[in-house]
Amino acid sequence: MSKIADESEELLVASFQKDESDEFVAESIDDQHEAASSAKLLTADGLYPVSPITCLNIEQHAESYRSNSKREDLILTYVENFRRQYHHIYPHRSALLLNPLNECGVPKFVCTTIRSTMLPYSDLTEWHLAAEFLADHLNYDFLNPSYQLPPILSSPTKILVEQHGNCFDYANLLCSLLIGAGYDAYIVSGYATREICCMDTTRLPNPYSRRRETEDVEPVKCQCKKYAVKPLKDLTSTYDAYMRQRHLDVIKIEKNRIENEENRRKAEIERPIDDPLYGVRIHAWTLILPGKCDITDAFYIEPTTGYAKSTDDSEYLGVESVWNNQNYWINMQDCSDGCKSLQFDLNDQARWECMFPRSTSNTDSFTNNIHADDNDENSSQQRSILTLSNQMDWFDKIKFYSTNPLHLPVSNINAISYYEHYPDRIKSEIYKQFYTSTIPNIATRDTIPNEIDLPLSWVDPLDITSKNFQKRYPNARKTCYFKKTCVQKYAPYSMKDGIVLKVLEFDDYDFSDLIYIICRYEHRYDKLEMREYDVKTNRVYEKYRPGRNDHWKEYIYNFESSFDRTMIFYNKSRPDNLFKRHETPNELTEYFVDHEHCLASRKIIFETQSNQVSPAHKVTRRSILSITERFNRNPSLNSNDDIQELLYAVKDNKFILTYHRDANCITPSVRTFIKPANWNDKTFAFKWNDDLHKIYQADADLPPTSQRDVFAQLLQLIKREENVIKQVRKSEDEIRELQSCRQQEELASDLEVSIYDIDRNEKSKLYNELLEEGVEQNKDDEIDYLAPYLAAIGNPKRITAQIAEQIRHKVTLDFEHQLVRRANVIQSHYEAELTYLAAKNPTSIEHQQGKFRLAILEQRLKESVYSHSLLTFIDCLFSHEQSSQRNYSELENKLDKDARLKEPYVVR
Repeated sequence: MSKIADESEELLVASFQKDESDEFVAESIDDQHEAASSAKLLTADGLYPVSPITCLNIEQHAESYRSNSKREDLILTYVENFRRQYHHIYPHRSALLLNPLNECGVPKFVCTTIRSTMLPYSDLTEWHLAAEFLADHLNYDFLNPSYQLPPILSSPTKILVEQHGNCFDYANLLCSLLIGAGYDAYIVSGYATREICCMDTTRLPNPYSRRRETEDVEPVKCQCKKYAVKPLKDLTSTYDAYMRQRHLDVIKIEKNRIENEENRRKAEIERPIDDPLYGVRIHAWTLILPGKCDITDAFYIEPTTGYAKSTDDSEYLGVESVWNNQNYWINMQDCSDGCKSLQFDLNDQARWECMFPRSTSNTDSFTNNIHADDNDENSSQQRSILTLSNQMDWFDKIKFYSTNPLHLPVSNINAISYYEHYPDRIKSEIYKQFYTSTIPNIATRDTIPNEIDLPLSWVDPLDITSKNFQKRYPNARKTCYFKKTCVQKYAPYSMKDGIVLKVLEFDDYDFSDLIYIICRYEHRYDKLEMREYDVKTNRVYEKYRPGRNDHWKEYIYNFESSFDRTMIFYNKSRPDNLFKRHETPNELTEYFVDHEHCLASRKIIFETQSNQVSPAHKVTRRSILSITERFNRNPSLNSNDDIQELLYAVKDNKFILTYHRDANCITPSVRTFIKPANWNDKTFAFKWNDDLHKIYQADADLPPTSQRDVFAQLLQLIKREENVIKQVRKSEDEIRELQSCRQQEELASDLEVSIYDIDRNEKSKLYNELLEEGVEQNKDDEIDYLAPYLAAIGNPKRITAQIAEQIRHKVTLDFEHQLVRRANVIQSHYEAELTYLAAKNPTSIEHQQGKFRLAILEQRLKESVYSHSLLTFIDCLFSHEQSSQRNYSELENKLDKDARLKEPYVVR
C-alpha cells in the first residue's frame, strides 16, 4: 500500500480510538442540528471570500436572494464535502460548477437556481420555439476568461430583466422553461469550439433561403394506343453517339475538376485560424433526453442560437457534468474523442457519478422484475442489506464529515476504487462509530441509496410580460451574421413599414457587395408578407396574404421595364377565376383555373410601339394583333364541337378554330373564318360567300355543317371578338389601377391594429377617452337637488342667511315626508297580505294588544306556515328603516358642505 494510504490508515485509526471512549447517544433532529452547527463545519459563509454584488438594490430582492435557509446551508456543506472528495479522488480533473454566487453575492447550489416555469404563451411550449425565442430575447456575453468557470450565476429573473447573459445564464433559463413545459431537460457543462463559445455563425449557411418553393409538375405520359403511327426508324450512328457521349464525359470531368478546385479554394478561405485554446474553452448548453413530450432520441440545444445539435456533434469537445433541478451528475466517460461515444444513461453509475443518490429508474425496476422469479432469495437478501447512505441520518452525515479527516465519499458508496485501499478494519470502525445494524459489504454495487430531496428553488417565479414577449428582441431589434449574409430582425410594430425581418446577401466575405435582399412584413394594411429584390437583375418578387380587394397573391416585376411583370391571384376569390397574368412589352397572357367556360388561358399579342413619348395625362392603347384562347376539354360536348384553341387574328381579320382531337383520329379538326371587308359597317349587311369559310374535317364520316349554321357561327365569332377585346382593355385598366394603388400603399405603409390591442389601437384609445369624458360630464351634469327650491324664489344670484335656513328646512322636511310615504306603502302591502292570511287561516294568527307578534311570525315563516311574500315585506320594512337613517345623515352632511348655503350665499 502506498505511503499516502498508510498515513491515511493511521490517521483514521487514531481518530476512531479517540472516539471509542465517548458514548454515542442518538439525539433528536433538533439536537443533532445543534450538534452539527457547533462542530464548526464548512458552511456557505466560509466557502468564498467577500463576494461581489452585481445587483444595484439588494434590499429590493426577496429574502431567498439575500441569504440562505438552514436547509440550503446544509446542502452547501454537503456539496462542499462532495467537491473535496471528488478532487481528492480525481486531482487532475477540472473544477466543477457547484455553488457559484448569485447577483446578491450569496453562494447557491446550481440545481436550486433552476426554476421550472410554464409561461402562458403557446410559442414557449415547444422546445424549438422556446429556444429560438430565448436566443432572440437575450444578448450574449462571453466568458472572461473563456477557460474558467463563471464565479457568478445570476438568477433567471435577473437575466429576463436585463436581457443579456453568458452561456450558463442562457442554458439555465432555457432549462427552466423546458422543464416547466414538460421536457426532460438538463444543463451541460463542458468544452466546445471557439465558434460555439463565441457564437460565431459567419461560417454557417444562410437559414433564410431566397428560393421560392415551386411545385414540380410531372409530365403527362402519352398513352400507347393499339392503332397508331409507327415512329420513324432511328438512323443515328452508334459510333457518332459513342463519340458524342465521350466528348460530353470529358466536358463533365473537366467541369467537376473546376468545381472541386473552387470548393477547395473556398474551403481554404473559410477555414478558421488555429485556436490556441482549443479543447479548454468552457461552454454550457442544454440536453434533452427521450421519454417525455414524444422525444425519441437525445439531442443538444445550443441556447445561444436556438439550433438543435446531435449528441455526437464535432463542435462539442467534452462534458464535465450535467444537472437539472433534482440532481447533479459527473461524467466518468472518456472524452478524448469528443462527445461521439458518450452514453447519456444517467442511471449507469459506471458512466455517471451522481451527487445525491436516487432510486433506480422505472426501466431498471422493469428489467429487474423480469428475473424476479429466478432471484427471489437473492433479491430479498439484498433488500435487507443497508448501505452507508441508507443508514445515515442527515445530521449524522454532517457529524461524520466533521470527524472524517479524509472526507470519505459517503454520498456515493460505489466509489470502489477509493475504498479498496483501506482494510476491512477501517471500514468496520466507520460502521461501528455510527451504526448498530449488520455491516454490509461496501464493495457491492447492488445496493440502492436513499433519496435526498433538494430544497425548493430560491428563484422567484419567472414572468415575461406580454409587452416584452411581443417586443422579443433587446431594443426591439437584433442583428446576426451568417456566411455572406447579414440578418436584421425587428419586433412587430417597431418599424413604420411593418418589417420584421431583413436578410442581406453579399457576394463577398466582407459584406460589401450586396446581391440580394429579402424582407418580411407583418400587420400591413396592404397584406404585404414578403419582398425579395435581386440587385443585379433589378427584379422584385412580392407575396401578399389573403384579404386584399384585388385578391393579389404574388407580384413579380422589373424596375427597368414597365411592361415586364407577373401577377398571381387567389383564383377562388375572383369571379373570373383568374390565376395568373404575365405581361411583356408585346404580350399579355392570362391563365384561368376552373373557369365556367373551360377557359384555360388567353394570350394577347400587341403591335410593337414606337419610341415616341406620349403626354402623361393621355393613356395610350396598344394595338392588338391577335388574341389566342385555349380551352380545356368539356366532357359534355363532342370532340369535333369542343374548341381547343380559338385564334382571333384581329389584324388579318381571321378566326381559326382548332377542335379537340378525337380518340379515333390522329389530327384535330380545324375551321377557318375570314371576315368580310365591310364587316364593321353596321349600315351594310354582307352576304355569305364560300370563300369566307375553310374547314379540315378529321373524321370524314361526319355530316357536313350547313351554310346557315356556318354563317351564324361567323356572326357569333364577330360578337365574341368584340367582347374579348373589351375584356383585354379591362385587364389593361386593371393592371394600371393596381400599379397606382401599389404606389399609394407603399407611400402610406400603414399598419393594421387589432381592436383588442388597446395599447396600439388609436381608435380604441380615443373611444375610451370619450367614455371617460362622458362619465365626468355626467357627474358634472347631475340633477341639482336645490334647483326646485331656488326656482320657487326666482333663481336669485345671492340669498340671505334666513332664506338659506328656510331652504335647508324645506329640503329636510320633504325628504322626511318621502321616507314616510315609502314606509306607508310597504306597511299597506304588509297589512293586506296579513289580512289575506288571517282570512285564510284565522286561528294561526296571534295578536297581542292589537299588535302582531313578530317573533312568532318569523318562527312560523321559517316553518313555511305563512306565505313567503309576508317575510319579504318584513325585510323591506327593516331595510327601509336602516337605509332611512343612513340617507338622512348623508343628506345633512351634503347640506352642511353645500357652498350655496354658506356665506357669502352665492347661488350662481
